[in-house]
Amino acid sequence: MKLQKKISKNLFYMLIFAAIIFVLISLLDILGSFSWIENKTYDSRMKFSSKFLKPSEEISIILLDQESLDWAKEELNWSWPWPRESYAKIVDYFTRANANSVAFDMIYSEPSIYGKEDDEKFAQSSKNFGKVVQTVFYENENSTAGTLPIPILKESCAKLGNVTSNLDSDRVARLQRVIPKENQSELSLALASYSLSFDDFDLSSILQDIPLQKGDSMYIRYVDDISKFIPYSAKQILQSEFLIEKCLKEGLDENDFSVTLEDDDDYIPFEQFENNFVFFALYAPGLFDICATPVSSTYPGVGVHLCQLNSILQEKYLRKMPVAVDIFLILIFVFVSFLLAKSISQAKARSLIAKTVLILGICILYIFLTYALFICGIILPVFQIVLAAILTYIVIIFHLYMTEGKQKRYIKNAFKQYLSPTVIENLIENPQMLNLGGEEREITAFFSDVQGFTSISEKLSPKELTDLLNTYLSAMTDIILANGGTIDKYEGDAIIAFWGAPTYQENHSYLAIKAAIECQEKLKQMQNELTTITKVPFIQRIGLNTGKAVVGNMGSTSRFDYTMLGDSVNLASRLEGINKQFGTYTLVSEDTMNNAKKFCQDNFLFRYVAEISVVGKENSVKVYVPMKKDEYQSNSLLYKNYENSYNLFTQGEFEKAKENFEKLEDDEPAKKLSLLCSNFVLNPPKNWNGVIKLNEK
Repeated sequence: MKLQKKISKNLFYMLIFAAIIFVLISLLDILGSFSWIENKTYDSRMKFSSKFLKPSEEISIILLDQESLDWAKEELNWSWPWPRESYAKIVDYFTRANANSVAFDMIYSEPSIYGKEDDEKFAQSSKNFGKVVQTVFYENENSTAGTLPIPILKESCAKLGNVTSNLDSDRVARLQRVIPKENQSELSLALASYSLSFDDFDLSSILQDIPLQKGDSMYIRYVDDISKFIPYSAKQILQSEFLIEKCLKEGLDENDFSVTLEDDDDYIPFEQFENNFVFFALYAPGLFDICATPVSSTYPGVGVHLCQLNSILQEKYLRKMPVAVDIFLILIFVFVSFLLAKSISQAKARSLIAKTVLILGICILYIFLTYALFICGIILPVFQIVLAAILTYIVIIFHLYMTEGKQKRYIKNAFKQYLSPTVIENLIENPQMLNLGGEEREITAFFSDVQGFTSISEKLSPKELTDLLNTYLSAMTDIILANGGTIDKYEGDAIIAFWGAPTYQENHSYLAIKAAIECQEKLKQMQNELTTITKVPFIQRIGLNTGKAVVGNMGSTSRFDYTMLGDSVNLASRLEGINKQFGTYTLVSEDTMNNAKKFCQDNFLFRYVAEISVVGKENSVKVYVPMKKDEYQSNSLLYKNYENSYNLFTQGEFEKAKENFEKLEDDEPAKKLSLLCSNFVLNPPKNWNGVIKLNEK
């Protein structure tokens, strides 16, 4: 009972530990304590998924790269910065293409060094197209004063796009603002470009589809390399526009351009940009901006805008689950870890490795799941979930080691002298078996006693008697335990044991007989050692019976024994004593023999002795002497003659039976029955049925 209370107390403490871990990790999660490491798991998933993301064919990017700078210097004598006329011609080209928009990811915050007319050309081309997006930049999200294009370009563009970075604390661009802060009026560069593809753009309708974070931003799905958007150089676009203008001067119609220029390697047909969203950006060394993103620490800044628009066009958004989902997942994993760790206290020690591998496997499987769901657009927490699972598991395992480890050692030390290792393991796995109470089981009971031990003990000193008993009982106990038996108790020289409980043993009768035979063999080997002390032969008698019995912990709440009760147990005790009436040393009941025959495979054979009726039992029982096959076969003729004589005895032919028994001179059971026949000749039994009634217990 005390042990059960201790177990319940341990379970209570384990629940408390699990609850503390759940509350602690949930609180830290709500406070954002895991943001830094969780961002790193986000980056890993983004880098993985970026390889599978295909960019929209509606997005085009024009790069002012080093090749373009070198070409302009050599062919056009343009130094950096280029005249604004160059951008005007690029806009003219996409005007012909009927592109959805052209967004310049660069700020023209100063007038052109080539003069006012240069700015006017750019402004005029922008006004003619009507779908140019210029950029504005704010130092931070709270700033009210931004860096704007010069007035003439600001007034000629269709939209201003905000390119202010929305960086996390580690300066990585995972989010990008979609709508402006209260003190800023511009949409993001990507959304401003997207809006120009609508005649009547409805921002509120678009925002219904975009899962906003922090109220104004969205997670960007990055492609691993912006070259997947098929970039063109500014040189290619300008060369194409120059060729078009040349054709126009020659009086060619625009419909004839493709035929005229199809063999010119410098020409890119403008028709392929129809309805495209075009971004123009600097890409030459020392000119273009870079930023840290989940996929690269040197990602081109324009890539943020490209990927944001790509997400909007393909409606491939990333949705971060609410904090409530985090808390629920933490609870689930704490609970699973608690169950796995707790179950180790009810399993064999080797299961620790299996359960540890299982909890790690569950965590790894969950991590794989977060990667798969990330590709589908769902962001689940990783670190705090795995931490909750592993921390719960480790804390409870440590608690079990400190408490139940002590309990297991106590059980082993307390019962190793009485129970087989298998039974002890069963108790460790199921300590509730140590509660008071019993259950009905089929068992095989074992009783042994030493012949004439009272007279032996009277001749020995206390030390000699103690040494004798310890030597004898230790040897017999080792054999019983080795054969899976349970020691019930010792009563002086007597050993009481049983098989079939507390661990279920289908072959309990066979194991009990095997142990009895081995005990007798071991005693023969010890005769010289024992008789040196006792001065007389040291003989033990054993009785075995199989049947239903109540087994369990019997006693008081403060002290109890695991023992057996029932008529079948009493019969085993009687059989031990009946040995002396037949001159045998081991007797088993017919039930024990029949049960054992299912498993012994002729390893053991049985010599029939008699059918008896014992005091206190109405039904008679047939008893046998078990022995090894070779021993039985070497005396098979004797046993056959004995059975023939016994048949005469049961038929009431006592004179003839006596004569036959006397012929078996060296057989003790035959001698005992010969004397009984003599008594029956003088005093014939009434209503004889062949059953020997034994009046002694």
